[in-house]
Amino acid sequence: MKELDTAMGVYLQHHYDAAPEDEKMLFRQLLEEQDPLIMGLLNAPDPASVYHPVIRKIRDTLITDR
Repeated sequence: MKELDTAMGVYLQHHYDAAPEDEKMLFRQLLEEQDPLIMGLLNAPDPASVYHPVIRKIRDTLITDR
């Protein structure tokens, strides 16, 4: 999915290098998930999700880049 590639690229470009190691690991784990799950989290964030810190950064960056 092009949208998913864009979203993951946003995190890599804007946040990955400066992220603490545990957040980098979380992002790598997120990449292992199925695309529909990731898209669901991006479209309807779940604060209880272990991936929420990464998803929040992606969403915030996508919103400010508009």
